[in-house]
Amino acid sequence: MAGWRIDLLATEPAETTASGLSRTVWELAAALVDRGHAVRVLFPADAPSERPDHRGVAAVAVPTIGQGRRPFGRDIAIGKNASELLDPRADLVIGNDEKAGALRLPRGAGGRRPVFAMFVHDVAMHTFETLRPLEPDRGWRQKVGNFLDRRTLRRLEGTALGRARVVLVASELNRELLRKYYTLTGDRVALLPLGVPDPMDVGSKDDARAALKLPRDVPVVAFIGRNAERQGRDTALEAYRRIRVFFPGARCVIVGSTVPTEAGVLSLGVVDEPTKAKVLRAADVFVFPARYEGYGLAPREAMRYGVATIVSRNVPFDGARAGETLRVVTDDDPGAYASELAELLADPALRRKIGEAGRSYADNYSYAKMAARFEELFAPLLGPPS
Repeated sequence: MAGWRIDLLATEPAETTASGLSRTVWELAAALVDRGHAVRVLFPADAPSERPDHRGVAAVAVPTIGQGRRPFGRDIAIGKNASELLDPRADLVIGNDEKAGALRLPRGAGGRRPVFAMFVHDVAMHTFETLRPLEPDRGWRQKVGNFLDRRTLRRLEGTALGRARVVLVASELNRELLRKYYTLTGDRVALLPLGVPDPMDVGSKDDARAALKLPRDVPVVAFIGRNAERQGRDTALEAYRRIRVFFPGARCVIVGSTVPTEAGVLSLGVVDEPTKAKVLRAADVFVFPARYEGYGLAPREAMRYGVATIVSRNVPFDGARAGETLRVVTDDDPGAYASELAELLADPALRRKIGEAGRSYADNYSYAKMAARFEELFAPLLGPPS
């Protein structure tokens, strides 16, 4: 079929899988190519480079030159540089963070501009209420810096949102945050749940534990998160320490960041996808005490592996039944996570029941379904693909 020409902006190249949003952009792009569209992904690159296509998706490196010292100077430079590389023949351009506030859309034949849309994984202004207050107090310089950052961010994010014909959100939480910070309501805001990667074939649980050098017959708790502060790594670790009194052989595997050496803790840092898959296959329980999360890809990945999952109240799970599909902790006390963790580790039947319910829920999300929903949303603006 003759599809649309689409340019998407990503934060990382295709081979960098640590960023959940960037990975989603690339996988959505590939799923759209499978449906007959011509898709390019533009991503920041500190050095010029030629990148091979990613499953039919053209990779376009955006130079990061021209960075200023003002707040978000790198993001502004990337947005401006990406403007020069956008396809003037594109039907649709999708931005995904504050960089899009500095983007200028090209003019094609007859002065026509492509339709512009925003993909909101996180509402960045919300960090001033959730994450920045957790930073150590460094006095007046920090207060001035936060003031300047907030002012610049509001301008960039607000500019991008204001000119978007469609604003895509992955959860109802982000729809509410857009209403709160930008009074953005109505049909311009559309729900597009993110795709969740299919489980990888890494063998049995015993095979995965052998590869990770974990004992076969002990409880294993997993945490995956690149942003340790935001995603609650230390709370997960403290919950594990508390239950280890009752489960002395238990292990805790940390992926995405590193922690100091500690008894029973396997700290892997950033890993490749097969290693992450082995962690999820080896785990009995997945813990994700995030302080703010616009969607929560990591817990959904764990659920697709059938791992019983515990999350904070800050992780949106539209349509999931708390207590049945997953466990939801309603405060930030590590003891509350430890209590849920101990109950699941002590009851294998309950753990399997919740794991299977979680798998059924998460199996409803795939990149192919995400691409089909994407077409439904944009067909009224672009005409149906033919």
